[in-house]
Amino acid sequence: MSLPEAPIRIMTINYKPTLLTSVSLFTIILALSVITGWFFNVAILQSIVPGFISMKINTAICFLFSGILLMCLKMGRWNNGCRLMAFFILAFGVATFSQNIFNYNLGIDQLLITDYDAIKNGLSYPGRPSPTAAFCFSLYGFALLGITSHNLRLKKLAQYSLHLITLISFIALLGYLFSVAAFYKLAFLTNIAFHTALAFFMLSIATSFIQKHRGITGIFTGTNIGNLLARKLFPKITISIILLTLLELYIIRQRMISEYFGIVLLGTSFIIVTLYFIASTSRQLNRIDIKRIKAENKIIKTNKNLEKIVHDRTIYLTNQNKQLEDFTHIISHNLRGPVSNLNSLLDFYKEGKTIEEKDEMMKMLEKTVNNIGNTLNELLEVVSIRHQSKKDREKVDFETIFSKMTETFQGQILKSKAIVTADFSRVPQMKYSSTYLESIMQNLLSNALKYSSPKRNPVIHFETNIFNNNFVMTVSDNGLGIDLSKNKSHIFGLHKTFHKHPEAKGIGLFLTKAQVEAMGGEISITSKLNEGTTFKIVFIQKPVK
Repeated sequence: MSLPEAPIRIMTINYKPTLLTSVSLFTIILALSVITGWFFNVAILQSIVPGFISMKINTAICFLFSGILLMCLKMGRWNNGCRLMAFFILAFGVATFSQNIFNYNLGIDQLLITDYDAIKNGLSYPGRPSPTAAFCFSLYGFALLGITSHNLRLKKLAQYSLHLITLISFIALLGYLFSVAAFYKLAFLTNIAFHTALAFFMLSIATSFIQKHRGITGIFTGTNIGNLLARKLFPKITISIILLTLLELYIIRQRMISEYFGIVLLGTSFIIVTLYFIASTSRQLNRIDIKRIKAENKIIKTNKNLEKIVHDRTIYLTNQNKQLEDFTHIISHNLRGPVSNLNSLLDFYKEGKTIEEKDEMMKMLEKTVNNIGNTLNELLEVVSIRHQSKKDREKVDFETIFSKMTETFQGQILKSKAIVTADFSRVPQMKYSSTYLESIMQNLLSNALKYSSPKRNPVIHFETNIFNNNFVMTVSDNGLGIDLSKNKSHIFGLHKTFHKHPEAKGIGLFLTKAQVEAMGGEISITSKLNEGTTFKIVFIQKPVK
């Protein structure tokens, strides 16, 4: 047992639902009116317009099928019954047209109704539709089958078949409008009824909207500037030509001018009217183009603003990342010295023989731990303030930082029997980043202790002075020294070391130089191998008075 066939859904892309519904209903109502007129012999229903040619019943039946099929397409439903109906329209059109071409009779002209009026008037083929109508039905049946097929070539041919129907019916309508019989007879064929031509004209245009992106329909329905131009100009020019032609025919028929003069006048008038419409459309397009240019300029301006915002934000984030990187180096490097100092104090504590010595070492340990804690808190506080740069300047006291620093390193100072002195009398204070200054002084002291000479006790001296209205600090030692003839270009490089030492990482001097330059200063070095080293820092900063 076979199941009933399910209707096939047709993807009708970009059509006008209101147009399709209106035209399909108009066609169905027109066809039913004509069929009613034939069955009840009502002449006005057969011709619609008194005195005009009547629509044959076979033509009306094909229009009824056409209107139904257009409604099915509009609803997106297509089945074998619809396909059979479309094939019937195609077959009827071909059969009727071939009767006229090859001059034979298939007996289908008066199969349903006898055309007594045609017999009475002595017409050769009573009840037979116009060859023009038959040809158009052939094209329309083919178009319906082509639209619903899956073959792209057939779809294209179907669209242009509809355009051909539109052209033929439009010429016929112009014939009625201008009262030129050759137009609605198409010169060599028999007359086509006015409402038949009108139905074909409306039906073919509406059906072409099912594939509105194809063919000539696509020219008028697109969204580009050319489509806009076509929509603006074509209706205006068409209406103007029709009106000018009607006027010319009236003047000629009234014998007001000669035909030749009328033709020249029509051409001249058409040029003037076309020029007017082109100028009007051009102004409108220019306004649209100006709006487009303004929009593009606005977009360009917005893009530039966005680029600037992105650039500024990138710089900000880069600086933030650099600051975080600096703090990471400060914390990791600056804690290495104090931790080493703690180890030294612990060694002294273990070696202490009396309670007094151990208590003294414990006090030193406590001070060192407190200093480390304070340093960590200060660093964390600076990091936690997102919008406050660690380079913000504040009043700093050299003696205070020096005392805190020597307490932090007192274990190493005792172990190495170093003499660490300072003279800040010339410049006791200045405005600077306390975090940076503490880090700079600590790194230089740590290096001096780390690379002291085993042949003598370390002597390290900090001193401030004023040179060319700038604050200068020198840090000198009598340690191992550096061979500058070989290493001067690498002194402040990252991970550059010049002596073998288990704690040498090559970060301290690199970080010191970065911090000094970040505050707008300069750092230089003088050194002799096995004699000592002196660092000179110019802070580009007047001292605080």
